[in-house]
Amino acid sequence: MQTRRLSLLIALFFSLAAHAQVTVLLRADTAKYGISPAQLDATYLPLSQLVSGMNEEQRAAMYKVRSEFDRSRYAFIESQGPLPGYGFSYVATEYVRANGAVEWVLISTNGIVSDKLLQELMGRLTAFYNKNNFPVAVSKPFQTMYRTSYGRPLIMEKRLVRTGDSTVSILEIARTTMRPDTVKYLHFNQLGLASVPEVVYRFPNLEELDLSKNKLTKLDARITADIPSLRRLNLLYNQIGNDSVFIAKKTDLRALTLQGNKLTHIPAAVRNCKKLESLWMGNNNLTELNIKPLRGLRRLNDLNLYNAGLTALPRQIRKLKHVTVLDLYYNQLTELPRQIGRMKRLEQLAVANNKLTALPAQLARLKKLNTLFVHHNKLSQLPDQFAKLASLRTLDIGYNQFSNVPDVLLRLGTLESVDISNNNLQTLPTSLIGLKNLKKFYIRSNPLTSNDAKSGPYAQLIEALETNKTEVFY
Repeated sequence: MQTRRLSLLIALFFSLAAHAQVTVLLRADTAKYGISPAQLDATYLPLSQLVSGMNEEQRAAMYKVRSEFDRSRYAFIESQGPLPGYGFSYVATEYVRANGAVEWVLISTNGIVSDKLLQELMGRLTAFYNKNNFPVAVSKPFQTMYRTSYGRPLIMEKRLVRTGDSTVSILEIARTTMRPDTVKYLHFNQLGLASVPEVVYRFPNLEELDLSKNKLTKLDARITADIPSLRRLNLLYNQIGNDSVFIAKKTDLRALTLQGNKLTHIPAAVRNCKKLESLWMGNNNLTELNIKPLRGLRRLNDLNLYNAGLTALPRQIRKLKHVTVLDLYYNQLTELPRQIGRMKRLEQLAVANNKLTALPAQLARLKKLNTLFVHHNKLSQLPDQFAKLASLRTLDIGYNQFSNVPDVLLRLGTLESVDISNNNLQTLPTSLIGLKNLKKFYIRSNPLTSNDAKSGPYAQLIEALETNKTEVFY
């Protein structure tokens, strides 16, 4: 009866139309507004304390709606517009009334954050909380905390000046060096450059040119034509747009980074890089993934499409038969084409932070696949065919909707690391002991770990796993 009452109350609060106005502000600014975090902490009890007084079914229901609320918040923030190419991580504490209305949200950021990005995030959070109640009903006001990021966190804002043999990072030194033939690496990152400095053409043996985080609007063909020794070109976070990428037909370029520019498709000129091994196109806003420029690149093994704005993958992705590493983090994919199973050399596939509800059974054809990241999606099961993934060593299915450890996972004897944290696990199968190669097993933030798992019903199983030299994180 108590569980049924809780479910009815949750449904009621999902349907509420009126919401209290929320205040979202920096924890560092609380004094300015006369807010006392200590007083808030005394008034709003930690959610974990309130949950501890519930029975097992109630706790399971509570953790489930908490997970759903987290997902809806993330989805809302994404729906308000593109995430920043590089952003920041932060910690947020929600102070919630007993009726589920979020009243205060205090933010603590990590690193240097621009006012523009901070106001953008706080605006999106405010809009979300003003439209959405926390879907729980409890007897007292409570607080809950989460850690996440807005865009991809930028670890270092200060200019990174690289040093070492055959390396030049300062323009004046590049202009005055008496031995340009000894220089192999030029790092002109974060200099505010609007055009490529003429001095780069002084170096006949240049192998790597870093022009990241400048203000370039064009990649001129002269760079690849007049520097035939160039192997790696980094144009990360510039302002290069469509029809502004030109590459000489005869180039020995092996790695090209065009991340964080203003591109909506893979430039046609990329097809000229016949020896290209690595292409990074993430943090753009690709309207589609046009495979044609890539089809003739028989050495391309690393394709990065992180946060590229993709909503779908074309069936022609099967043409990328030489790719071994495919990064599709932080896109808007709702499904994967079955043809992805024909990328025969694929070893690492990352499709985390998308909107997938299922994975195609054809992924089981990837005989060389050793790493699969699918966390932060909407999965509740894995295809039985995955038992054929004879090389799979790392599997991350955290932040999904699994209620049980998938049966097929227990047949993957090659697994060394499994992460199934932040799901809705109620039980652990004893057959986990059969995974003899398992070294790390993550089950954090599931209903079965709401209390100390080592004193619960699975204490013996966890001890048995640890005896088999499996680290269990709960």
